Amino acid sequence: MSATLLAVAGIFVREGRLLMSRRPKGGTWPGLWELPGGKVEDGETPEEALVREWREELDAIPLGAVPFDFGTESGLVPGRSRRHVTLLFFRVRGLRGTPSAKGVEAVRWCPADEARLLATPPADAPVLARLAAEGGGAFRDTGDAEGRALAREAVENDPFIEGSEALRVRRAVTFVKRGSTEERDVRGLLVATPHGARAYRNVCPHVPIPLDRDGEPLLSADGRFLVCRNHGALFTPEDGRCVAGPCEGDSLASLRVVRSGAGWALGGGEAP
Repeated sequence: MSATLLAVAGIFVREGRLLMSRRPKGGTWPGLWELPGGKVEDGETPEEALVREWREELDAIPLGAVPFDFGTESGLVPGRSRRHVTLLFFRVRGLRGTPSAKGVEAVRWCPADEARLLATPPADAPVLARLAAEGGGAFRDTGDAEGRALAREAVENDPFIEGSEALRVRRAVTFVKRGSTEERDVRGLLVATPHGARAYRNVCPHVPIPLDRDGEPLLSADGRFLVCRNHGALFTPEDGRCVAGPCEGDSLASLRVVRSGAGWALGGGEAP
């Protein structure tokens, strides 16, 4: 029995290397390397399907996808009955997250000379050839200024705090999150303490400017204090209280954080 399917695939190139994934064993085209994507489900747009597939397979989110090419496959597919597939290829201009082999056998970043040696599904081969030809034998990066802006916006809208999964004692992470319609963006810092993670607004009580300056570390050399690099004030990480400096006795405004996977996310509102 014949069937017609609509599928999508994403093209993302960073520093001349194309993101590809290896199909799992037991499915269609097992073990072949492909441009990641999958079937468009009922009720989905192709763009929505691409986002869902990358989330499920790569644990990453494609941003700013624009149409690039299309292809078709028909005939007997290994392990499946006869079918016809229309495959839509999208150029991905931004990426949220770090791709990993969540729902595929493996992922890799391939330069053009490596990608052309890989075994791929039939519809992918002409797209890879076009990408290399347009780049003069190499792959051109697909990211652009708008894609990078979309990635920044995605980070700011997501309550998860980037870098918090690697948080440890004597380390602090700064972040910016999109505020509500009544509130400006939230600029904060997350610090590990012996009693758990603590988060504060990254604003000095003495003068309303961030504690960090020119990439200087937020913590003192011994890790005992958060340091305002503008005024030299010292704050205890456990409660944000200033113990030395022009704002002695004042405290940093606390932010509520909650566990989120291996890291931390803003929980909404000020901490008690």
